[in-house]
Amino acid sequence: MSVGERDKLMSDIATKAADEYYRKNENATDLQIKSFPETYLQHTIPYLTVRTLHRLEETLKRHETALKSLEGDSRRIKWFAIVTAFLTVVLVFLTIVLARYPLEELIHSLSK
Repeated sequence: MSVGERDKLMSDIATKAADEYYRKNENATDLQIKSFPETYLQHTIPYLTVRTLHRLEETLKRHETALKSLEGDSRRIKWFAIVTAFLTVVLVFLTIVLARYPLEELIHSLSK
């Protein structure tokens, strides 16, 4: 079993245990909690830890998706920059050529 599969299995088991614990104690009264606070803390802290880990896992998945999107955007931006640089070089070249040889002279020399 791979590490990812094992982690997923343990996460599923922890989820089931946390859900069962909640169902078992959802009707606990304040008097019961005050009478045995250590018992409720002993079971509540792992429950909260499991829930926090699940929220962090979901957040990490959203961040991973956002990073992949940014990678795609950065590739597009890189290509846009390359194309823009090429067009700028062409424009500079044409500007130099046209400054050296006026357009009328170029047209007249090509028509001969």
